[in-house]
Amino acid sequence: MSEEDCIKWHPCIKKMIKIFVSLWRWLFSLYPIEKSESKTPHDMLLDSMRSTASCRFNASVRLKYLNNFSLFTATYLSLGLILIPLIQNTDIHLHFYPKVLNLMQVFLAVAVLVYSTINATARYDARSIALNECGDKVKDLIRILRAKSTEKDILITIQERYNDAVKDSENHTRLDYLKYMLEKTKDFHITGLKRFWYIIKSYMQSLFPFFLPTLMILIETIFILDMVGVTGILPMYLGGVPPQ
Repeated sequence: MSEEDCIKWHPCIKKMIKIFVSLWRWLFSLYPIEKSESKTPHDMLLDSMRSTASCRFNASVRLKYLNNFSLFTATYLSLGLILIPLIQNTDIHLHFYPKVLNLMQVFLAVAVLVYSTINATARYDARSIALNECGDKVKDLIRILRAKSTEKDILITIQERYNDAVKDSENHTRLDYLKYMLEKTKDFHITGLKRFWYIIKSYMQSLFPFFLPTLMILIETIFILDMVGVTGILPMYLGGVPPQ
């Protein structure tokens, strides 16, 4: 290859290397997660309040879903507890022995009692309301700070009111902040495999509290369907006659 050809290909090789390095950095997210910019105290306080408000709203929605699903689970288990003895009093051929049906009724009664007690202690509804109100207060402070950004003493006043607002509710969790990071692409540079892992992590942590109540609903549904002969999954294990 002549010297002229080397000079001709040299810029192309540099461009390919630059593209490869950029792709590698994007794939493994080798950038700083938080985009560093020179910020004034005003901007730093504003960013802090924006993140707190968003995380409080995320936490409020998370607890609201937990509260609604908890009420649904307790109601569903209670209806199953009522339905089993009603079906026993009919002429429907049942595929479980009476002792097994009585055992299931006792289990459902204890499950409803324990689950209702846990939900009442957790106070999902009250905590969700408090977190949402905290987010609203911080949002109002953000509007005031933006409207009066030229006043010198406004930062101290807003900071004090901000501290008072966040004390009125519990703190958000790492999951709520993780969701905030994934939503605010302008503030956080998360790409490639790291972003994919953070998304999977957020979904796993969000769905984990729903695993046990979903499992209980599934068990009750299968038991009732097996009892009337629609399916035949549990009779061979709990003692009974599978549907022909």
